[in-house]
Amino acid sequence: MSIRIATFNLENLFSRFDFGGRVSREARVVGSFAVPEKDEYETLRMAFEAVASDDTRQLTALAMADARADLFCLQEVDSQQALDIFNANYLRPVLRQRFAQATKGWDEADRHAHDAEFFYDYRHVISGNDTRGIDVGVMSKRPVGLKSNAAITYEFLSDAPLDWAALEEHGIQRSDRVLRRDCLMIDVEVDGAELTIFNCHLKSMNGNGSIRSGSDRRAHSQVFRLAEVWAIRKLVELRFLGHPERANWIICGDFNDFVDVDGVPAQHSALGPFFENGFAIDPMRRRNAMDRWTHYYAEGDSHVQLDYILLSPKLAQANPDVVPEVIRKGLPYRVPRIEHEDRYPRIGWARPKASDHCPVVIEIEVPK
Repeated sequence: MSIRIATFNLENLFSRFDFGGRVSREARVVGSFAVPEKDEYETLRMAFEAVASDDTRQLTALAMADARADLFCLQEVDSQQALDIFNANYLRPVLRQRFAQATKGWDEADRHAHDAEFFYDYRHVISGNDTRGIDVGVMSKRPVGLKSNAAITYEFLSDAPLDWAALEEHGIQRSDRVLRRDCLMIDVEVDGAELTIFNCHLKSMNGNGSIRSGSDRRAHSQVFRLAEVWAIRKLVELRFLGHPERANWIICGDFNDFVDVDGVPAQHSALGPFFENGFAIDPMRRRNAMDRWTHYYAEGDSHVQLDYILLSPKLAQANPDVVPEVIRKGLPYRVPRIEHEDRYPRIGWARPKASDHCPVVIEIEVPK
């Protein structure tokens, strides 16, 4: 039996407004209007954000519905409340219409029997380490088991080949937490076979980041992502008692890093430990080098793969010809290469958009 797994960075799925007095008087602009008074600015800004978010989240829902995933690994989710609001007000209405179309003419018993094939009744967000409160979460059509790993510290990596001197220069102590958000471990059963998914959102590249002008920022933050990658690899090894090649597992999420650009190897990648000695396999490599990208940096005009679904050797061997799908219909029209491809209704030049990331989905068989 197969299962469709997707990863998607929802880009700031918030249910709260947070201004915190940090906006300077000169920067208080709503649309094209300057609003010098702080209280008036925050009121207008909340109204502006609420209206804009309605368009955005409708597009996000369309992208997720098109993925047809059984289980979504999500990043940048504010809270359980935010996820439930999004599901109730945006995603479920889209799925409800598709359910009605697919089951038209069926009797009520048959419709009820197939209800679980369409809707995400299992939704979870666990608070992690991010100071902005953007967490990782899961939406699933079947029950899942969850374990947070947000509490692990650098002491967990005492034997890892890290640049400890560089970490100390950044003020890192062995008692500090490694993961900037979390590595949420998700257990799910697929027709009697066990599958474990590690949902991650690694350290950002400090700002917009681009190949040309952002390479220093990316290199500067590499030391943190490299520690996270080693921590995730060690979590997998411990979970499967030192024999991960024999187990069914996936590492997925927004890695905020890339190994190449259109097939040309990139410098400063922190993702190497995921691939050393065949530890994990990236099925996205089965796509053309120019068609692996999931994110576009306007600064530097760079198409890069930031979003991954890595397979264990056992899963990769059981699915030798499976190729991930990348859903780009929710990207804004400013993104090159796809200017003439279909977009969802109301997509704009820069906004609204479904997200600045593309959903990536893969359908795999899970061997027993």
